[in-house]
Parts: sequence; structure tokens; C-alpha cells
Amino acid sequence: MPTQPSTGFGGQAIARIVGFTCLFGFLADMIALALPFGAGAAWRATLLQQMGDRSIVLLIGLALLVYGFWQNASLRKPFSYAALGVGVLFLLSSILVIRDGLTLQTQTVEQINQQASQLQTQIEAGRNNPEITANATPDDFAQALQALDSEAATLKQNARTSLTRASLASVSNLVVIGIGLLSLGRVGIGGATAGPSGHKSRKQRRVNA
Repeated sequence: MPTQPSTGFGGQAIARIVGFTCLFGFLADMIALALPFGAGAAWRATLLQQMGDRSIVLLIGLALLVYGFWQNASLRKPFSYAALGVGVLFLLSSILVIRDGLTLQTQTVEQINQQASQLQTQIEAGRNNPEITANATPDDFAQALQALDSEAATLKQNARTSLTRASLASVSNLVVIGIGLLSLGRVGIGGATAGPSGHKSRKQRRVNA
């Protein structure tokens, strides 16, 4: 009785095509987003955030490549080691995201304080300007200073909240994908005693027999 042809190799070929497409697509996106190259906390935080948002594409691509080369350990293991290495980099990058987020918060608060200080100086200077004092009372200046302080406090709080949320989102993406890549790498390096379909190979069946 003729046996039905296995579709495993065809599925692995498709997995390799899609895997390479995802991998090169992710790399192309990262290069485009990194340009023009910079070195500041804002540039680095933006790049890491974008990398975290697109990291699922990298995970899927490497997973498909590991599966696509499952029968060939000499090709499967390099992609598995790559998954391990990138997973470690993702976890380390999450530390940079936290540090850069705190740096950006400090810089933003300082900028708001500087702008508030300049406006406060202008209001104080207005008290000595006869043209302004002719149409304004001391209470008007006091209310203007109070409103300025309130607005500055609100801006600083909003900036802290926004930057904290962005940092947490980036960190969570990097950590989750990093753990996933580490797990993928360990599975790929360890190989399996069974084929991709979960069944033992002919050689193993002969040994067991």
C-alpha cells in the first residue's frame, strides 16, 4: 500500500521563507529607525521603544528559522545561539530604558523649571514697570505667580506620568520577548529526540526495536 508523502519538509521550507522575511524586515526597520544615528538618552529611548514594539516579529522569525532547520543541527544551532544572545541583549536593554527614562524625566523637569523661572522673572520685572502697574494691582501679580506655580507643577506631573508609562511599556516588551528568545534558544540548542511533528525518527524506532 503506497504511503502518503510527508508534508513536514514542505512546511519547514515555508517556515524558512517566512522566518528570513521576518528577520530581514526587522533589521531593515531598526536601521531605518536608527537613522540619523545619535547618542543621547532621547534618541536611545526612542529606538529601544520602537525595537520593543517590533520585537515580536524578531521572535517569530527566529522561531520559524529554528523550526525550519530542525533536522539540520549545524544550521539550527547558530540561530538558537543567536536567539540566546539577542534575548540577553533585550534583558540588558531594559535596564538602559529605565536609566534613560529617569534621565529624561530629570531633563524635562529642569526645562519646565527654567521656563517657569523665566516667566516668574518677567512677572517680577512687571512690578517695577509703571505702564504695567498702572493697570494691575499687587493681587494680580500674586495670582499670576500662583497660577504659574500651579501650571508648572501640573506640567511636571504630566511629564513624569507620560515618561513612566512609556518606560514601563518598553521594559515589559523587552523583558517578555527576551525571556521568549532565551527559551527558544535553549530548546533549539538542546534539539529534540523527536522530529518537528513530535514522532520519533526511523533510526530511533529501529534502535528501540
